[in-house]
Amino acid sequence: MKRNAIRTLAGVASAIAVTMAATGASAQSNRPVTVVVPFAAGGGTDITTRAMQSGLTDALDANIVVKNTAGAGGTLGVGEVARARADGRTLGMAPVGPLTTQPHLRALPYNIDSFDYICLAYSAPTVIAVAKDAPFSTLEEMVSHAKTNPGEVTFAVQAIGSVPHIAGLALAEAAGIEMTYLPVNGDGPALKALLDGTADVFIPHVSFFSSNAEQLKSLAMLQSERLKEQPDLATAAEQGYDLDFPIWGGIVAPKGLTEEDVTRLEGACEAAVNSAPFQERMEAVKQPSAYMGSVEFTAFVREKYETNRVLLEKAGLLSK
Repeated sequence: MKRNAIRTLAGVASAIAVTMAATGASAQSNRPVTVVVPFAAGGGTDITTRAMQSGLTDALDANIVVKNTAGAGGTLGVGEVARARADGRTLGMAPVGPLTTQPHLRALPYNIDSFDYICLAYSAPTVIAVAKDAPFSTLEEMVSHAKTNPGEVTFAVQAIGSVPHIAGLALAEAAGIEMTYLPVNGDGPALKALLDGTADVFIPHVSFFSSNAEQLKSLAMLQSERLKEQPDLATAAEQGYDLDFPIWGGIVAPKGLTEEDVTRLEGACEAAVNSAPFQERMEAVKQPSAYMGSVEFTAFVREKYETNRVLLEKAGLLSK
């Protein structure tokens, strides 16, 4: 009797242990995953990240929390990701600037080797945007105004060395004009600056422009050919300025993920980019979608890191 009782108790204990292990594994898999957006809510990077939210939720079987950590040209949010535990539960939607230009400009709490690169999630043309009631409706009208009023055209930028800043420098050089730069913490604050008259121009990516088309007008799209999603928007090239400055970004994680985690997150990213909600949202904001897997995206970031170092060096902006 005692031996049978012991066997029974052992069986119960074993069953409880298995149940607890399964429950623990389930709880682990259902823990929230935070995706840090390094700019203010409502901007282009934020729009794209939130469009991926439901696809990531389905693919990872986890609650996806989008967290906006704006400031310092996106480096605060990207730095937050770099400092997080490498357990696949904290990710970042890291754009081109914080990854490939800002590290050349000043000392940061991270570098290009601080991350595992999961996937490229978007690559969007940029638009020279002004308020709907701005006194100019074409790029040439704005250039003419800037030449007549040197330094009076105010250009809102997220950070020195960001893609919009580099694009603005290239435009000023090509057109022979001077502009005054106004630092802002994202596309949302830049829009506010346009609407209240603090700024005259800014360069968002096309999804943000499309989402706010009732308040904005485009002077030029900064790519060589018209976008099939927005065929009515003239390019800078058509107006005599060879300017091509896309804003791209992708999902990164703190360095140190297991190979299994990288593969799992890469698959989730691809599923999210290909999901109906994401594609419908991109169609709604008239932005082309883009995707690269982890290996290709890692090589792409390193290539752009070096390319942008050369551009910044030519502009005399590299940190000493």
